[in-house]
Amino acid sequence: MTRRAGHAPGWQRLWRHSYALGLSWLVRDARRGWRARRVGFVRLVVPLDPRRYYELGRIADAEFSGLCLDVSSPKLLPSLLQSERRGRWVCIDLFADEIDAWRTIDPTLELHVADATALPFEDDSFDHCVCVSVLEHIGGGRDSAALAEIWRVLKPGGTLHLTTDVAETPRDVFLERRAYGEASDLEDQRGVFFKHDYTPGEIESLLERQRWGVVTREFATLRDPRIEQWFETNAPWSYLAGPFLRFVCPGQIETSGNPDLIARADGGIAYLHLRKQVRTNA
Repeated sequence: MTRRAGHAPGWQRLWRHSYALGLSWLVRDARRGWRARRVGFVRLVVPLDPRRYYELGRIADAEFSGLCLDVSSPKLLPSLLQSERRGRWVCIDLFADEIDAWRTIDPTLELHVADATALPFEDDSFDHCVCVSVLEHIGGGRDSAALAEIWRVLKPGGTLHLTTDVAETPRDVFLERRAYGEASDLEDQRGVFFKHDYTPGEIESLLERQRWGVVTREFATLRDPRIEQWFETNAPWSYLAGPFLRFVCPGQIETSGNPDLIARADGGIAYLHLRKQVRTNA
């Protein structure tokens, strides 16, 4: 899971690739009024959000080949991996606007509008899958359905790279607005459901519903969470600092295989590298 000798770390390659995509789009699409301008300009202004230096960078250093599936992750990651000839990538997202934008930003990706809980692919189709910061936004019950669908479409022995938010105690986060448009369909007196922070134990319970072999289990936090809080609270003006996050964020990541790290920081990220296991007849 470490980068190969002579290769820049994943976050650096993602950072550079973001600018390459943005500049290519800027020149190529200028005559058409820069369609997909929101996604395109973000590639130039904020190559990586604070936590993506870990989440996407960690997975960018993994091994990929064959036919690979991205389940609603930030599309910068599969775009980089395909440009490095590390797998042929099929990407899905629930939001048609996001898919349309990325068809303009990176025409080499195969992109589909699809629901993670009902993937439109045959059993045992993919060698690898990534699902970055998605599961916590799906909601109770449907999260297990999404994991079951990923397990179904992976080939025996295929791998899943998954990240999700974790905390010492479980908690649901609600907003006053629909952050994901029509997909934000879980609503009650507390507001509109945004995400669920899993405990390490809840994650273990989810994994028990299919035969997953755990290759790597890792927990990560930002040493100074005020950086991410400032960035999110002051958006979009904080985007102006996006190019300079590279000088701060990579050194802010603390990782451990022990979930005690999450308890000390009162929240963080879980990274899981999983392998699909199937029963064999003795």
